Amino acid sequence: MHRSLERVCTVLNYIAAAWLMALAVVIFVEVTGRGLFSAFLGGDEIVSNSVPAIIFLQVPLAILSGSMLRTTITFDHLNKRWRQTVNAVSYLIGMLLFIGIAVGGWTDMIKGWEIGEYQGIGALEVPVYPVRTIIIASAILITLIYFVLILRAGAGKDTTPGAQGLGSGATEEI
Repeated sequence: MHRSLERVCTVLNYIAAAWLMALAVVIFVEVTGRGLFSAFLGGDEIVSNSVPAIIFLQVPLAILSGSMLRTTITFDHLNKRWRQTVNAVSYLIGMLLFIGIAVGGWTDMIKGWEIGEYQGIGALEVPVYPVRTIIIASAILITLIYFVLILRAGAGKDTTPGAQGLGSGATEEI
């Protein structure tokens, strides 16, 4: 299951990267259009809706690979068992957070699809409901990832950086 999740997360990360490149082109065209022709093209709405979607497409891989930011001032001084316990508790908190995001945003996502919710006035109207769907779908995927990570930590098979023991200057103290 871990490999399948990794493949899905990698594909989502590639989609986010391609979207980000397209967004760079949109920003360039917008800035050039405003500077040379004093033309408003509506890139603001595209950017404001794209950023949350790009982030939520990239977060699953960051969590699964263990590359989220972490302060290790105390973590580095724990033995393997305590590291896995701290990670399991962290994963549980993360899972609860993303369950909250999924549950809290579900109604707005459904309503957005029902009414065809758009943002922007004038030059360009951008649909919001696909972005809401990406956020909810990613939150559900992240919840599943955290569940798998909790199971791995509980079984002593947590492979996130630093979880297995000495690394990054760690000492076996506690």
